[in-house]
Amino acid sequence: MDPIRHLVTVACSPERAFEVFTADMGTWWDPAYSPDPASYTGIRVEPLVGGIVALVHGGAPYPFGEVTAWEPGRRFAQTFTLAMDPAHPSSLEVWFEPDEDGCRVVFEHGGWNDGNAGYREKYRDWPHLLGRYVEAVEGDS
Repeated sequence: MDPIRHLVTVACSPERAFEVFTADMGTWWDPAYSPDPASYTGIRVEPLVGGIVALVHGGAPYPFGEVTAWEPGRRFAQTFTLAMDPAHPSSLEVWFEPDEDGCRVVFEHGGWNDGNAGYREKYRDWPHLLGRYVEAVEGDS
């Protein structure tokens, strides 16, 4: 099954785009896409392959992925189990490509298989989240 794919362009370097996507993920992620928006305080991404990606609610981490690629300024990937059966994770992969306007950010939500394909339709809101990401990058420039 094909991945869900989106492309955005941001007016900054690939290194900065990567930093905002990963280290600042909790600032652009919409709290409505967490188990308890009222107690949401961010997202923590451990900056290494094998690192845990976790929603944070009042200091308590709720893991929803593991970093599978950590190439600052080039590529980030993780397993993804948010609102899914953790036994059948999907995957997120993001490439940061320099271009004349700054950086092309190519986003893919893939890894769909028989164990998780039933969840695929739940993920139509990536344009909303990526719009918040673009605002975070450009509001910080």
